[in-house]
Amino acid sequence: MIKKYVILASTLILSACAATQPPPPLTLTPTAVFTSKPWANHKALNLTSVDKAPNRYIAAIDSGTENVQVIQPQQPVSTTLRQALTQQLSGQGFRMTDNATSTMVITVEKALVTVKQKLVKYNMHSELQLTLTVNTPDGQFIKRYSGRSSREDALKASPKDIATSMNKLMDSVLNEIASDSELNKYLKENI
Repeated sequence: MIKKYVILASTLILSACAATQPPPPLTLTPTAVFTSKPWANHKALNLTSVDKAPNRYIAAIDSGTENVQVIQPQQPVSTTLRQALTQQLSGQGFRMTDNATSTMVITVEKALVTVKQKLVKYNMHSELQLTLTVNTPDGQFIKRYSGRSSREDALKASPKDIATSMNKLMDSVLNEIASDSELNKYLKENI
């Protein structure tokens, strides 16, 4: 009889542990924006990134049970954005190197998807804020880029839904950077 209780208790404990396992990290894959004609003529640029977001996770899912589940990105958002922007700037004709006298720094200030999970639907709010700082021998250019989105849908938010939402925001910000005439003018005149 005692053996049955031990087996039952062990099964319940293992079931509880399995139910609270954290979800796997999200892979974010923003798409670099390429221009039809490179214009930078192989000018040297050093690109770095900094993550100053108050959270290290990419998503928080609140199901209303006083238990908020967080999802981590596979790699820091700042690293993901730096990789995409490196491709984008290389496509514009910049030569990316650590030895350049001109630097560009991406500072991620916020990158978060919050999900309010209800019984038969969810509300998702995504936000991305970053600052781009360009330092050249002739001066400095600083500009903030941001994006927000909201979505309501039936059933349960999946990790794929969350990744898609943040990828769309990153794509939007990368597109804004690529088409920013003020930034491009500064880069052309000062690097």
